[in-house]
Amino acid sequence: MHPRPPLRLVPCIVVPCIALASSSCDSLVPGPALSKPAGALELGERVPRLGEQDAIGQVLVRVSRNMPDYRGLLRNRSSDIVFKDEESTGADRMMTPRLERRLYTLNRLVRREWDGVSVRVTEAWDENGEHGPSSAHYEGRAVDLTTSDVDPSKLGRLAFLAVEAGFDWVYFEDRTHVHASVRR
Repeated sequence: MHPRPPLRLVPCIVVPCIALASSSCDSLVPGPALSKPAGALELGERVPRLGEQDAIGQVLVRVSRNMPDYRGLLRNRSSDIVFKDEESTGADRMMTPRLERRLYTLNRLVRREWDGVSVRVTEAWDENGEHGPSSAHYEGRAVDLTTSDVDPSKLGRLAFLAVEAGFDWVYFEDRTHVHASVRR
């Protein structure tokens, strides 16, 4: 029998793996997510990857104009944000204070990203019942967005910026707009 050679111990450095809690963590996941452009959502993508009600809470009531103080809605008076206001009622300027804060933050990010471009709100508070039965638009907690130049190629990046602006749920819904909403 041949004697076994002595066992050699090789020093090893253990490096802990730290996952950062940010919206860009998806880039660490192997698979199709690696092929998407950095800093943009793909069509149909939601952040977080939950249903809207799970992310922001249930819609409890349809706010109407005859409610005292519209149940906490305020009128966004920004001249830097474009409001479509297709109903000609000013409803698209009505929103919760939390939604308004996120919208201002998003507009700052958009103006920094694209020279001469701002956020365009196509829908905010819905007083006409045009959305599904449990839409956050009825409580003034949701907004449909484009850019002021209505460039569909910017929507994926706009959705990413909405996540960065602190919206509680962002959905690159279709090729015409991004939907974003907030908790109470």
